[in-house]
Amino acid sequence: MKKIFFTANALFGRTFYTIDMVYDRREQEPFPPVNVYFCGSRILVQALLPGMELQDIHVSVEHDILFLEGRILRKRGRYLHEECYSGQFKRRIVLDSEVLPGASMELKNGILQVELQKKEKS
Repeated sequence: MKKIFFTANALFGRTFYTIDMVYDRREQEPFPPVNVYFCGSRILVQALLPGMELQDIHVSVEHDILFLEGRILRKRGRYLHEECYSGQFKRRIVLDSEVLPGASMELKNGILQVELQKKEKS
């Protein structure tokens, strides 16, 4: 059973929680976190993937859905505290617009940038 402990701190007006709750919350949040921008005839998707290489990330598009897949390997060693994500991830991002095949991708400073061209509506 996991420990759940809430304390209302009147001085700062915040609620504090245990490390167990941080792990539960992290596992429920989608990974990687993304920003999606509509730029005229393009869609720009930025995903935070620190420590990954471009060849370790699989990106595919089906109609108006972008799929990001990969695996972040956990470093060997004994951890005192761990909050960074490790393991396999699969993220599905609805783009609200069909796109043309052939996306450009770049990974720089831990940020994956995927640029897609919108399909002309007929």
